[in-house]
Amino acid sequence: MFKKTAVLMTAFLVVFVMGCQLTTLSTSSDTTTLPTIITTTSDELTTDEMNPVSYESLFDNAVKHRFVISFSQANFDKLIEDMINYKDQFGTYRDNTIQEVDILYEDSYGNRVQLNEVGFRTKGNIFTRVLPVLLDNKGNVLGYQQVSFQLEFNDTFDYPDNSTQYKVLKERRMFDLEQLNFKAIKPDDTGVVTEMVAYDLYKAAGIPAPNTSLAIIYFDIDGTFVPYGLFTVTEPLDDVFARRVFGKNFDGSLGDLYKCVWQENGPATLQVNAASAAVGVSNFNDGYRLSYQLKTNKLTSDFSSFTYFVQELNNFSQTVSYRNKLEDILDVDTWLRTLAMGFLVGNPDDYRGDANNYYLYFYENQAIYIPFDHDQSLGFGWNPFNDYGITHDLYNYPSANPWHFSPNDLVLVKNVLAFPEYKDIYEKYILEYTDETNGIFNYQTYYNEFMTAQALYQNEITMQGHLGVQTFNLNLRNMKASTYFTEKIKHARAYATYYQDLN
Repeated sequence: MFKKTAVLMTAFLVVFVMGCQLTTLSTSSDTTTLPTIITTTSDELTTDEMNPVSYESLFDNAVKHRFVISFSQANFDKLIEDMINYKDQFGTYRDNTIQEVDILYEDSYGNRVQLNEVGFRTKGNIFTRVLPVLLDNKGNVLGYQQVSFQLEFNDTFDYPDNSTQYKVLKERRMFDLEQLNFKAIKPDDTGVVTEMVAYDLYKAAGIPAPNTSLAIIYFDIDGTFVPYGLFTVTEPLDDVFARRVFGKNFDGSLGDLYKCVWQENGPATLQVNAASAAVGVSNFNDGYRLSYQLKTNKLTSDFSSFTYFVQELNNFSQTVSYRNKLEDILDVDTWLRTLAMGFLVGNPDDYRGDANNYYLYFYENQAIYIPFDHDQSLGFGWNPFNDYGITHDLYNYPSANPWHFSPNDLVLVKNVLAFPEYKDIYEKYILEYTDETNGIFNYQTYYNEFMTAQALYQNEITMQGHLGVQTFNLNLRNMKASTYFTEKIKHARAYATYYQDLN
């Protein structure tokens, strides 16, 4: 079943070869018959020539997507064994060992693609990374549980470097990506599209952010089908993303890309003392994860773009020379747009709330902020402020972890908003995004995405007894989506108008 064939295609399609939180537990391992995607009318059935599998079709949220991920029993057992061994050694299940799987992709155009020899690994932090199974004290599988994961289309496994198979796999792409991320949607996020909408809002504001869509996932473990649930499919923030969004620097090089997250080194505040000891290339096999993790140019970078940025950012003075330096080292306008939209989206686990979950990309020596990990947004998820940040002041923005850092430690916010001209731009973006007629931050965006997702996925999720979220309901979230948008817009506009009137 798992023969060493580099690429196997089925049905009408050519792919060119040259990218959680603990959820509902399935208490049975009974096999499930895989349903067929049914379109409304035969007129909607199209050929691959008209609608081929592509980057664009993958991230078209009006298209239904399904992935069947096939494990040999030996590879699935190895996945579990490696994760358990990692926890025994380092205390968490955050093992990044790659297991070999086959995948079948299907969409509502009728496209079907099977790809053999694909890399699979789990994803998540110390709280969300769990085993994909529940075991008894003898190691027997009692059922399955969701964990987020990544598919890697260009893994070469144990092929020799000079072999044909190695060369083919190393250059292989699917959807024009090397990898693809899948995040489990939390069972209580009955709005389903929370993270998708958050990223869409950033992109609508001209802020670089990954594309997303939804997909139903099945595991096939040597013939046992597990309805694994509905996942948010997310474009990885990697060198492929950097080339697509930014292109190359004028000298032809690719800039340094850093993942900035709260790790053993502490929160990613960008303070100079903390950053100096927490920047580099993480070594996952040794349980070594840095707060500022280099993701591109790992073999060639000297980290100078990042260290220089942090040094100059922290060398604060409220002078014209410092402001000019900011313009040199930071894409200030994009950052002000991000501050405004981030304030509206209300993720308490971003840089401003928790010194966490963002990327920095250095393009022509300027740092550009890229938002990341927004499943807790728009009135859902972690609620350290009790009202999901609805009544926050534009400037007196509290820390979600005040016992670890204060707002004064967040130099990227504090030092930029020390200048009245930047404050003015920030306030105007708040008013622009929430404008009643033309504002991009509005409930209708969320509602439309939700209705599309419900029509595509709810029936299959319910009928097949999938893990994870099964209920699609905008009113059963922690806070009604409509309430969040209405109240956030009201309070944000009141504050922005007040500060504008003071000018």
